Amino acid sequence: MKLRRFRRSPWALLALGGLLSSGCVSTNDCCSSSECCTTSGCDSCDTCDTGCGTSCWPWSKKYYPASRYAIPDVIPLGAVSRAHWHMQETNGEAADFVIYRNEFVENSSELTPYGRDHIMEIAARMPSAPFPVIVQRTMNNSDPELDQIRRDIVVRVLTDLGNPDADRRTVVSQPYSNGINSMEAEQDYGRFRNVRGFNNFSGGGIGGGGF
Repeated sequence: MKLRRFRRSPWALLALGGLLSSGCVSTNDCCSSSECCTTSGCDSCDTCDTGCGTSCWPWSKKYYPASRYAIPDVIPLGAVSRAHWHMQETNGEAADFVIYRNEFVENSSELTPYGRDHIMEIAARMPSAPFPVIVQRTMNNSDPELDQIRRDIVVRVLTDLGNPDADRRTVVSQPYSNGINSMEAEQDYGRFRNVRGFNNFSGGGIGGGGF
């Protein structure tokens, strides 16, 4: 039985000649020839100590060691999306420190019952949270004097509840996100009722409910 001869490719010979000319003349597990041709020798390679004469082939397992890679070979499950969810959670916690206009009695600095409960929650969380306390300003900044009075009231309450840095951390500003109007709130409430199944008996499902 005759053995079939392998056809010699001029491109393969050319590539082989290029490797030999660049100093890659050994199949030892070593580093690349560019690393061998330096005054400091090879990076993390103990077997390449005689210059370019013992540099390795490009397909050697140490030609591109794992230490060169920018990312690990296997990324832990959830590592890519975890930072995104943490940022969303942080933004949500910062929004907890916003005291909105509807937490004050209309055109006054008196806190509503919900506003009093909210400011007590803020006071309890302030020592362990870095977020500023934001007092939402009046519509279109129409009454800066009232905004300042509301801020002073909030600072006084937070200080009395054990937060000596309340004056430094409380500001009058717009909240992080805009609120919704009455029509948007009505639509959201309708979706909430449908999702909870209040209108599923009508046969419309989530999309067929309503008022």
